[in-house]
Amino acid sequence: MELSRFPWLCVVLLELAGSVANVEAYVKQNKNVVKKKYRPIYHISSPKGWVSDPTGFTFFKRQYHMFFQYHPHDGKWGHIHWGHAVSMNLIDWTHFPPAIVPKEYYEMHGCQSGTALVHNDYLTLFYTGTVLADNETFQTQNLALSGDGVVFQKYIYNPILREAPHGVGEFRNPRVWKFRNTWYMMIGTTSRERNGKLILYTSGDMFNWKLDGTIAESMGDMGTMWENPDMFSMDGQHILIFSAQGIKSEGYRFRNLYQTGYVVGNFDYVLGQFEDLEISTATFTELDYGHDFYAAKTMLAKDGRRLLIAWLGMWGSEFPESKDGWASMLTMVRELRLSESSRLIMTPVREIVDLRAEILEDAWYSPGEMFYAGTKSFELIVNSSAIVSFVGLTLEWGIDTRYSIGYHADHAHVSVDRGGTDGVRIAEWSPNGYIHWRIFVDGSSVEVFCGEGEVVFTSRIYPKKDIRVRVSGDTQLHVLQYRLRRSIGHNNKKPTKHTKKRMKLLDKFKVDSETTI
Repeated sequence: MELSRFPWLCVVLLELAGSVANVEAYVKQNKNVVKKKYRPIYHISSPKGWVSDPTGFTFFKRQYHMFFQYHPHDGKWGHIHWGHAVSMNLIDWTHFPPAIVPKEYYEMHGCQSGTALVHNDYLTLFYTGTVLADNETFQTQNLALSGDGVVFQKYIYNPILREAPHGVGEFRNPRVWKFRNTWYMMIGTTSRERNGKLILYTSGDMFNWKLDGTIAESMGDMGTMWENPDMFSMDGQHILIFSAQGIKSEGYRFRNLYQTGYVVGNFDYVLGQFEDLEISTATFTELDYGHDFYAAKTMLAKDGRRLLIAWLGMWGSEFPESKDGWASMLTMVRELRLSESSRLIMTPVREIVDLRAEILEDAWYSPGEMFYAGTKSFELIVNSSAIVSFVGLTLEWGIDTRYSIGYHADHAHVSVDRGGTDGVRIAEWSPNGYIHWRIFVDGSSVEVFCGEGEVVFTSRIYPKKDIRVRVSGDTQLHVLQYRLRRSIGHNNKKPTKHTKKRMKLLDKFKVDSETTI
């Protein structure tokens, strides 16, 4: 094939090659960074500083843009910036300079999560500005704009929303979209009665907003604060995702300090509410059953896939790597689909297979047999020929330090255990006659996908020695192991004079977007 006949393909290939080159150059120039203990190589983490909730996820100028809460000065929570990473293919990510830095009076103590969207060839970020004063938290909603996806100009009339309608300080994480001729903004908050709540604003121009009402509110069993809301349509239904603080655990459900889950219903745009939707612990389904999964963010890809990413961490957790000046990471990008029973199915993004560098194992193992992983970053594909009673696989790195995965046929559930006083997580699961697991390990994280993605566990682990993979239970397992290559790099791209000139025009910017969920 003559590439000269397809100039657009030449551009895409060159940009993809440049992204991989950035990764290689970064490794050579920053060996002291990438070789730090527990450092992942194919998950987004910061070269230095704290990473937590994804703040925005979108596609702009032939690239995927990932934004996340970022404190650049050390491995602890601080004055939050919007970190920024860019990819051509959802797996090779290049760090860019922070998109938003807290400098203005309305955001002096941090710029928290919100929405990234594209319209009229501009990338627009909606975010929450936070100010702490007199032992109170004041939060406002703001926006910033970019013509090139690198330099962002804050809207001259920020904040666009100055306070919560009921005077409560918890008021954050705007989810913004357009449906027909109206803009919608959903914000997480808490009611006067201290129940979790989502409120809705509408706008005709994206700059001037009015309160439309309450989308949903806890009746008392769903925690005290709802944040990081997301909503999208799939197969004729609307899926509402949010993170809840204060839900009490029920047996093996809701074991984490904070929970991220979803409900499925039908959203009425005339009323600005869901139709006959009950949000309770009975209808709220956890997205991920592991120890470390929070603040999920989704986007609709150009090819129609609904993509998701989340924070691979949990509030209240310890991060041993913080003593090295960095902390935490984001999950792999995942694909979502809705099952016939209206449950979300979650699988690794299909492009992840391009990270496979070599096959390390490809064999059947009997219970009790083991092998050394030989690397800190790998993928395991595990299959059984049959299920007798218990099927298990354990990652070991010491006498009493391990992460184990097991399916218990008698109880129809799958579990993981990373040890400690609260190490066990359990989910109901009924495989169709045999076991299929995809397990991804990267330095200090593990992500387990069961079956077709009906159940997923995401957790932090901290192996201090080489990992051994051991088969347990009463069933032979076939294990295919791939070593996965590095895919994270860094870019110190500086704004050009042309870029700065274009950004001056943004002060007068007006929009008419076709963005929709």
